[in-house]
Amino acid sequence: MPRKRLISIVLGAILGIVLLLLWLRFVDVGLLLLRLREVRLNYVLTAALVYLGAYFLRSWRWNLLMAQQQRLPVFRTWLYSMGGNWVNYMIPIRLGEVVKAWFVKRNHGLPMLKVLPTIFIDKSFDTLAIFFVILLLPFLRIRLSTGFLVLLVLLLLVFLFSLGVILFSAKRKHSVVKALQVFFAWLPGKVKRKLDGYIEMFVQGLNLFEHHWSRLTGALVLTAAGVLLDGLYFFLLFEAFGVVYPFALVLFGYTLINLSYALPQPPAQLGSNEWMMIIIFSLGFGLTREDASAIMAFAHLLTAILMSATGSFAIALSGHQILKSVFCGDSLYEQ
Repeated sequence: MPRKRLISIVLGAILGIVLLLLWLRFVDVGLLLLRLREVRLNYVLTAALVYLGAYFLRSWRWNLLMAQQQRLPVFRTWLYSMGGNWVNYMIPIRLGEVVKAWFVKRNHGLPMLKVLPTIFIDKSFDTLAIFFVILLLPFLRIRLSTGFLVLLVLLLLVFLFSLGVILFSAKRKHSVVKALQVFFAWLPGKVKRKLDGYIEMFVQGLNLFEHHWSRLTGALVLTAAGVLLDGLYFFLLFEAFGVVYPFALVLFGYTLINLSYALPQPPAQLGSNEWMMIIIFSLGFGLTREDASAIMAFAHLLTAILMSATGSFAIALSGHQILKSVFCGDSLYEQ
């Protein structure tokens, strides 16, 4: 594995362990274990199906965006999405997005630089969930702490950057190309010349919705449905622990947790998920630390199992050679 990638993973793992240890000192471990024994498995099974359904809708959205380049079976885009998501989960440096493009190239012969813009736009749609958060605010009686406001601002900046690149690429492609090329002007000459060509191809590929407004409508509907399924998944976990909580508040909080994944994370969100749950649901919404910690600890374990099972299955069917390339540091663009 390349040294820089290894250092990034090790530092992220250390940070995650530190966050987890601090979280364990913050909660009553005895009460936490007691609450975990009380979970109702019928709700858990339903929650797991809903969780996978939300990811299926997102892969369907990517399938719509890919249609201009090449029509693929929805099941295939689901496999590629789950394989890439698992890589992102284990190695949080966004390498999973490149892995998805590599799967399409390997199995369907489409150049990666034609696939990557669709992946970028697909991920940008996830940031639209910030609007659900803003729309819900007037209907929720919550106290916005400083940490809460900082998180909202950071997520809003991520959304505005993604939206800006997409909109300007649709109207002013050449300006976006020049701006990105200037941004990377510090690179060595040979690398910069190669990157300049990639940037131009990438920006040209971003204009997917020109004369295809039905595709945009479909992507928006699937995004909204995915956000609602996310909220339902977490609401079912509240039910599994016997915690009565308004669906709108669960949807609001869990949407914020999902949006926080756009920010740097330790591998497998180790420790960060637990603290996000405390910040949002306990400090923000008044949920007891024991309930908040038990729900998130169980949710973390459940999602780890689901992501690992579906991700490894997807990679086995889509191209297991990718794992060697990821860990050995081979250039995926040249394969």
